[in-house]
Parts: sequence; structure tokens; C-alpha cells
Amino acid sequence: MIVGITGSIGSGKSLVASELARLGAYVIDLDVIARELVEPGMPAVAEIRDEFGPEYILEQGTLNRRALGRLVFSDPEALRRLNKIMFPKLVEATKERLDEVSGQCDLVVVDAAILYQAGLDKLVDKVIAVTAEKEIRIARIVKRDKLSYEEALVRVSGQGELDEIAGRSADLVINNSGTPQALRSKLMDGLRLLGIDVSSRTADSIFPDDE
Repeated sequence: MIVGITGSIGSGKSLVASELARLGAYVIDLDVIARELVEPGMPAVAEIRDEFGPEYILEQGTLNRRALGRLVFSDPEALRRLNKIMFPKLVEATKERLDEVSGQCDLVVVDAAILYQAGLDKLVDKVIAVTAEKEIRIARIVKRDKLSYEEALVRVSGQGELDEIAGRSADLVINNSGTPQALRSKLMDGLRLLGIDVSSRTADSIFPDDE
């Protein structure tokens, strides 16, 4: 079975993906793939330079991720232009990873915030959406990424449609506004509802004992 995990920034979707990996799933992380696609010398870097300008490329051809992130999170049109470059490459790379593990794993997870926007939902059997209250997500991003409240607010607001799309289309929606233990309990219950048996592999959870 191939399961897509999606959710807005700060929702905790990657924590869910990590727990599924601990339980034996093979995880395809779209954030990792995206970083690989913009390594120096990759075609996407040249396309981004041509589209947005040389100021978004550092020395040795490294992408200025922070500057580009500030731009696209505050400018929907810039985000659309970046997605036009990246989405086809992300889909192709995901298909390649799925082909590589086809028939080798009982459970494959595609961890992607842009699961629906990029059309990756067409590659999976089930979708789990992870949500959380806006202020909680902002607090998590401030702590995790060392951003100001205002910077985190811009990033959260820039993904406002993700929860709506996921909530409407996902097979399972998990609200992660509470503790890590509550998230894990909801995940295990949800997996059973989806017919995914992980009951024999539930010891030594990756979730911490406190928030």
C-alpha cells in the first residue's frame, strides 16, 4: 500500500511519517527530494535563476533558499512560478522512487505538503492529512526554524488552502493540536481504520514523553 501524508507547515506531518518509518514503512520525503533537485549544477537551479534572477543564487551555484522562501511565501504569483518549475520534477522523481521499491515494501509513505497541488495524490492509495490550530503551528515554526512571529505567520498564511483541500479529500484527518502522545494514539487508531496493521511493531515509539 502507498500512503500519502500531507499537511501544512508546522502541522506535524513529518513526525507522523517518521513514526511510520519506525514501524517499517519506506518513506519518500518530498522535502529531501526538493533539496536534491536544487543542488549546484542541477537543471532546476538554472531555471530558477532565469525565472527569478541571479540574486537568488549564492556562490558556487547554491540556491539562496532563505531569500527565495521569503519571496514565495509572501507572493502567491512567485510561488506559482516556482511551482511550475518544481512540480513536474518532483512528480517524476517520486515516480522513480516508487518504481525502485515496487514489490519490496508492504507500506510506502509519500510525505508531501504539496501532495494535492502537485497531483501526487494520484500516485497513492490512501491519504492521511495532519492538521493543527494556526497559533500552535506558528509557535512550532518559531521554535523549530528560529523565525520571528511575523515570519512564521507569513509562512502559515501562505499555506492557508492546504488544510481545506486535505480535509475535504483525505481518507483520514488527524488533528495534531495536542500532545505527541495524543497524535500517536490518533495515528494508530487511524491506521486500523485504513486497514493498515502495525500492531506487532508498536514498541519504542519515536514520540517523546512530553511536548
